[in-house]
Amino acid sequence: MKTTKAQRDASNRWNEKNKERKYYLAKRSMARSYCRVATKEDLEALITFANEKLAERFPK
Repeated sequence: MKTTKAQRDASNRWNEKNKERKYYLAKRSMARSYCRVATKEDLEALITFANEKLAERFPK
């Protein structure tokens, strides 16, 4: 199915207005994709890193 010019224009306007959100969603998608192929050691290191970041950003 082809995308209409109006749909492309609307998509471009959304992208321009929501650059940070688009960046966030792309990075989240990459992180999830990485987790699907990561080794056990990779995931353990990622969990450790994530826990450190959680403690830094959201102290109790």
